[in-house]
Amino acid sequence: MRITRLSMALMLAAALTAAHAGESASENPFPLPYASAEDYGAHLRADRLVQQMTLDEKLQFIHSEYQMSQVPGGGAGYIQGVPRLGIPDLNMVDSATGSGSTTQPSTTFPATIALAASWDPRLAYDFGSEIARAIRAQGFGMGLGGGTNLAREPRGGRLFEYLGEDPVLAGEMLAARTVGTQNHKVIATIKHFAGNEQETNRMGGNSQIDERTLRELYLLPFEIAARDARPGSVMCSYNRLNGTYACENSHLLSDVLKNDWGFEGQVQSDWGATHSTAPAINAGLDEEEDVGATVYLTPDLVKQALSTHAVSEARLDDMVRRKLYEMIRIGVLDDPAKAGGSFDFAKANAFTQAAEEQSIVLLKNDNAQLPLSNAGLRHVAVIGGHADVAVLTGGGSGNTRDPVTGNFSGCGGLVFGTSTGCGWWTNPWLKLNVPIVKAIQTLAPSARVSFAGNTDQTQPFRAYTQQEIDSAVALARQSDVAIVVVAQPAGEDFGDLQSLSLANPSNQDQLVEAVAQANPRTIVILENGNPVLMPWKDQVSAIVEAWYPGEGGGQAIANVLFGAVNPSGKLPVTFPVHDQDTPTWGTNGVFAQDPVYSEKLDMGYRWYDAKNIAPLYEFGYGLSYTNFSFTNLSVHRGPGHTLTASFTVRNDGRVAGAEVAQVYLGVNYNGEPPRRLVGWQKVYLNPGETRPVSVTVPERMQSVWDTSSNKWKYVQGNAVYVGASSRDIRLQSR
Repeated sequence: MRITRLSMALMLAAALTAAHAGESASENPFPLPYASAEDYGAHLRADRLVQQMTLDEKLQFIHSEYQMSQVPGGGAGYIQGVPRLGIPDLNMVDSATGSGSTTQPSTTFPATIALAASWDPRLAYDFGSEIARAIRAQGFGMGLGGGTNLAREPRGGRLFEYLGEDPVLAGEMLAARTVGTQNHKVIATIKHFAGNEQETNRMGGNSQIDERTLRELYLLPFEIAARDARPGSVMCSYNRLNGTYACENSHLLSDVLKNDWGFEGQVQSDWGATHSTAPAINAGLDEEEDVGATVYLTPDLVKQALSTHAVSEARLDDMVRRKLYEMIRIGVLDDPAKAGGSFDFAKANAFTQAAEEQSIVLLKNDNAQLPLSNAGLRHVAVIGGHADVAVLTGGGSGNTRDPVTGNFSGCGGLVFGTSTGCGWWTNPWLKLNVPIVKAIQTLAPSARVSFAGNTDQTQPFRAYTQQEIDSAVALARQSDVAIVVVAQPAGEDFGDLQSLSLANPSNQDQLVEAVAQANPRTIVILENGNPVLMPWKDQVSAIVEAWYPGEGGGQAIANVLFGAVNPSGKLPVTFPVHDQDTPTWGTNGVFAQDPVYSEKLDMGYRWYDAKNIAPLYEFGYGLSYTNFSFTNLSVHRGPGHTLTASFTVRNDGRVAGAEVAQVYLGVNYNGEPPRRLVGWQKVYLNPGETRPVSVTVPERMQSVWDTSSNKWKYVQGNAVYVGASSRDIRLQSR
């Protein structure tokens, strides 16, 4: 009952074709990333090259010996090639939201959590393609941006780099992105494998997850991407998993990844995540990434392990062969990336804006406050969030480091974290010169658009002074509409958020409440990578979730506010009412150094459903400037236990828009959550248009992991739910 490549390919193709109106469900919008004849040839070539390599050449191929400051082009890692055999060097770079080069200009894309909010696999494919074009033009043949750890911990410091809380959504979006990257001759990495859902004690914490929960939740997005998109590399994580470091965990790397899933690529370590030589190699690690600290796969250490037979020559050959095979299959060996290539930054910026426009989620819109009308709009107040100069991005390796638009002038420390200054890893995160104020003025040329808030660019995250709040309130009182921008910075190595309350600046809630009291037409724009608490929710008229919006963010946000774009994003994570409502809060919110996943399958929206806790905004939720209705559900069970849910979606409003029609399954088996997502289609409809929709669910997505037999078990008699969110169920069949 394993997922076959064919069935997963068909699932992804169906999801992708559904992203655009008028496409047949049988069409595949991009070519499959492999062909059996080509694969066979790639294996033969890789094997012949391994046979011709000397021992020293093999050993230099499994260890990145260069620190980041020494990597050509400002990349993250560098593997020397073998010129005499025609094997080029391989330069790799962080690429979550664009090129992470430390020295070359880079377009900054929206955060990956925003991409997930689009629920559009075609967009994910294009996202991967655009980033691949950029990093290849800079001389990189490998991108490290495929993060897919699930949002078990909504306060997670790197949640903005990932694809939400549901494994099917995350897996299919990652698969599409991976294919887009590798179809442009750049090796894609998916990470961090596995159980790496928090920053707290991430370098050695022991994530304790039972096998059923692992298989059905935390490994599933990796499995979908590994089977369907066949990434060239999987990066093992820093943490331990059930007592053993991920990079020397044989069950994870060999039993599951390489044997159960048939993964043919390489396993690389995260930077500094290797802890042994022979145990790591024998467990399935194929390449070590060096940060200049203690290293274990150096030529001398591996030679010693070979001499004592702690590691076999056959295993070493396998490590090298896996990397060569992927370089050949993906096209990196025969057509290596060369630095200095041409790249159209204007085109990339236009794409980032379009991607953000599809990812914005409209959370609240009382009395049709939005879209704003330019007619009669005389004075617009824009308050907070440095919306006069920039938009926010995430920090660490999930960020670009040399943006095309130039750095936000000035730097400042954060309330959390130990670093200050202008280092690429730390600050400035508020760095993209694409102010929201300017974009709004463009769309409302006859209005006066004024800014109030913190203008101190040397301390962008400090608390607002009382004078600044008073000035904002005065501006709001004399304005037709008040737009308040709030921000929640986060990033790698800065730890997890202590609360989902807005914290940087610390008194943003007070700012929103004061402005809302002064002007009933108050709109809040969120720039964040995590869910946020909203004690002011009932006091404002509209709320727009913009995430970390990237270089096109200012114009994209303005386009949604004024109706040039009808928002179609849906939440990929649940927003709780209180911190205490989340499954990981415990009794006092303290992060466990060795987290026990005691909630098992009840994570994300499943937790709120199982515990009957009302969320602030549920998974899959998002409003539109039009309305959609669902009718005529029929469920057909076909051969191989496939299940097809067919129904119609109608645009009942006056403007064109897109609805994400979501299909959930109630699996009739002990321990399963009330509902789990099994498929969706994003449907684009003109006013009054009706379209039939079909979502096919393979046997595997109707199965559970049976620990007694150690395999997947199909469950009969499952209920089918169709709706606009995990809680807005419009149709159901039992």
